[in-house]
Parts: sequence; structure tokens; C-alpha cells
Amino acid sequence: MNMSLLKIPLLLLSAIAVHVSITAPHHPSSNEVVHKSFVEWIIVQDVKYGLPITKAVTWTITLAEIAITASHAIELNALPSVIQQAVDPLRRIQDMSITSPVLLGTALVVAGGFIRWWCFRTLGRFFTFKLSVHKGHQLVTTGLYAVVRHPAYMGTIIRSIGMLILYGSGGSLLRRSGVLNIPGLTTFGLVFLVGRFIAVLSLVGRISHEEEVMKTISRDEWEGWAKAVRYRLIPGIY
Repeated sequence: MNMSLLKIPLLLLSAIAVHVSITAPHHPSSNEVVHKSFVEWIIVQDVKYGLPITKAVTWTITLAEIAITASHAIELNALPSVIQQAVDPLRRIQDMSITSPVLLGTALVVAGGFIRWWCFRTLGRFFTFKLSVHKGHQLVTTGLYAVVRHPAYMGTIIRSIGMLILYGSGGSLLRRSGVLNIPGLTTFGLVFLVGRFIAVLSLVGRISHEEEVMKTISRDEWEGWAKAVRYRLIPGIY
């Protein structure tokens, strides 16, 4: 068996992790109070435009990588000539075996995605991408929220680092295929990268505002939770 084929489930796993982790599990209803600020405006724009673009880019790269890997594993002579002509350009792109960056990037992406999914499940209907509070809102302090106060943001950071390694390392499809030499794509890539950085930075910047909003749910309960769970993102550090 071609060992590079083992990369296909890793690629699919990372793409699914990204897709799930940036898909809003719930949306604020009409009777919820949505808190607004400049940082919140940036996040809302990212939810509208940045996250759908991220999904499209992730799946495009993933499916292209899978197609290239599969093209190197099949026997061309056993295929009809029409299919051979379609597959041949893919075979001209160097196939890469499973490397350390692939394993590390995939592990971080999946870990970050799993953390966010766990947070979605823990908060249930209270988890929305827009900062909102509605009648009956409760402060959730179980699961990962008993470890750090903002585990979903921690998951976002871990996943983002993993994506940067997985898609930006020297052996990645983007780097070895030469696609970035196509006019405009390098600029798009840089703009996309800056956009993701701003989005992640905005989430970190939102923490203080979000905690003030959470205090309105139950200040005494929040203060007790904050004393028990001292760190916001990284246990023992921040």
C-alpha cells in the first residue's frame, strides 16, 4: 500500500475539524440582547464573510491534496485515455508522504476543533458566535469551563496554529505546487492570512468585554467561578 494514501484520512479529519469548529451551533434569537462594540463588529464581519471563505479555502486545498495523492497511487495504464489525460496534470505535482509538519498540524487542528466542539456541547443553546444574553441565560462552569474560563477561544488559537503549520509548511500543497505563483493568489493568501490573524486577535480582545457581560447573568456566581478558575485561556499562564 502506498503510504502516502494514509495522508487522505488525516486531511479529511483536519478539514472536518475546521468546518465543525467554525460553524455556529446556534444563532441569537430576536429576544436576545446582542452586545455591540468595535471588536464585536469585526467578529460579526468575520462570521459573515471570513468563516465561509475559510471553509471554502480549507475544502479546496483538502480535496486538491486528496486528488493529487490519489493520482500518484493509481495505475494510469489501467484507465481509459480520457481519464489518463485528466489525471496526468495532477501527477506532475510532487506528492508528499506523511511528514512531521503534517502530523503536528493535523494534531493541533483536530485538537482545537475538538475543544470547540466540546464547548458547543457544554454550553448548548447558550453558545452563539455573537456575544448575546437572553432571558434564562445561565453561567456554565462545567466541562472545560472548569479548567479555563474561555476554552473555545483556546481551541481557536490551537486550531489556527495547526492550520498555519499544515497549510503553510514547506511540504504543503500551496508551497510545493507553485500555485502561489499565479498572479493574484499570493496577494489573496496574504490578505486571507492577515484576516485570520485579526479575527483571532479580536476574539482575545473580546474576553474582557465578554466577562463584563457574563457578570450581568450572576455577579456573585461569576466571581466565585473566577476565583476557582483563575486562568482565561492557558492554565498556569493566562
